[in-house]
Amino acid sequence: MRLNSSKISLVFTWLSYGYVAVLVVSSVSHFFFWDTVQLASKHAHFFYNDNFESILLPEHLDSGHIPTFGWVLGLLWSVFGKSLWVGHLLMLPFGIGIVYQLRKLAQQFVAPPWTSVVCFLVLLDPTLSSQLTLVTPDIPLVFVFLWLVNSVVKNHRIGIMFGVALLFLISMRGMMIAFCLLLLDIMLNTSFKQPGKQIFMNLCKKSIAYFPAVIIFIAYFGYHYMEKGWVGFHESSPWAESFARVGWKGFLRNLGIFGWRLLDFGRIGIWIALLFLGIRFRKQLFQRDRKPLLLLALVLFCLLPLNMLWAKGLLGHRYLLPIYIMIALVGLFTLTSEAISKKLRVILLTGIGVLLITGNLWIYPPKVAQGWDATLAHRPYYSLRGEALNYMKTQQIPVTESGSFFPNTASFSAIDLTENEQRFHQFNGKQTYVFYSNVYNLSDQEWMWLETNYSEVKRFERAGVWVAIFKKTLP
Repeated sequence: MRLNSSKISLVFTWLSYGYVAVLVVSSVSHFFFWDTVQLASKHAHFFYNDNFESILLPEHLDSGHIPTFGWVLGLLWSVFGKSLWVGHLLMLPFGIGIVYQLRKLAQQFVAPPWTSVVCFLVLLDPTLSSQLTLVTPDIPLVFVFLWLVNSVVKNHRIGIMFGVALLFLISMRGMMIAFCLLLLDIMLNTSFKQPGKQIFMNLCKKSIAYFPAVIIFIAYFGYHYMEKGWVGFHESSPWAESFARVGWKGFLRNLGIFGWRLLDFGRIGIWIALLFLGIRFRKQLFQRDRKPLLLLALVLFCLLPLNMLWAKGLLGHRYLLPIYIMIALVGLFTLTSEAISKKLRVILLTGIGVLLITGNLWIYPPKVAQGWDATLAHRPYYSLRGEALNYMKTQQIPVTESGSFFPNTASFSAIDLTENEQRFHQFNGKQTYVFYSNVYNLSDQEWMWLETNYSEVKRFERAGVWVAIFKKTLP
């Protein structure tokens, strides 16, 4: 049976919503992983245990953002109980909202059935897919980002007002994204052919949509500064090393890492397609009706990484999600142009989809640091960690005499939401036992200690992910 355009559109629409639902629902029993231990669990625990009496986090938890996400999660725990499924299901409406906003954006630039196909391919990005399986503020951030893009493109001032305010409430990165959208708003929705006075009046009128966000910023960070004496970052912060400035050599290294992030986990397919389009179909790539997308992709590409490139450890994959999405949309929208033959279009779109799906199979050697929260490849870790912990229990290996690594050094109560306050010590080469997984990124010093002074006792492995217990062999 030959599928017509409406049926293809319907199939990919339901595939998109179904894909998001499966990712979220299949993860409801997964414990907190990577940065979510801090940004979700620990923040929510503080507000939950503090009866929401303070809006400021204690110094050891305060990473400078407005902690709205942790506050909301803690509030949901107080209503539904402190369970893992509560946080995961919180992601579902935002995931569905991402699909809705992607489709809404695609409908402005692409004819059916390609709107649904493009939406589905964007969702296949391994980093976006992986984040959907976690309890993370980055999923609300992506939803609000897309909502704001749609609002700016349509010059919908109420949508802009809510979108910018919500981005300010999510994180400082959200504020930077809002600034990028402000520039797009000015470029798209302001006529510079009018007299200077009229331009100024129009800009003042349009700026009203940004006032609530400015008020939020002044109110929260003003209070934060009065109480703590700092805003955004301080030298004694637990994350001070990540924020440390780098010199030109470090900048160039970060530039290379930034390029790697853009190509990583199968995204190289989109860049190959863009290169091909730039050579063969330049006219379609730079069509006037796609100007908003090109402008935003360019602004995000140039501005969003700026502070990351000058810092030691701020180039996480998830930080670049808006860039991944906009570059993918530019390439995918262009591929749907009628100037490109249907056969070539299908081949290129299929190739991009296959590369994105198989991008989740990209696992680097243990000594190469990998963004495990940015790929579905990490999923076997949840059950493997449980098997390894059960082994330690049966072998009577005490957690208190064992070392481990980020993100496994938080208390079990913070990771698993149990009442167990035990935790692994941060590995320092002195512990008798070591709990290690290849999803942990080790320093050169830690690798030297582990390889020289320890031997593997037991290993649990599945689909390229493994967890092992090591015992010290040398004093």
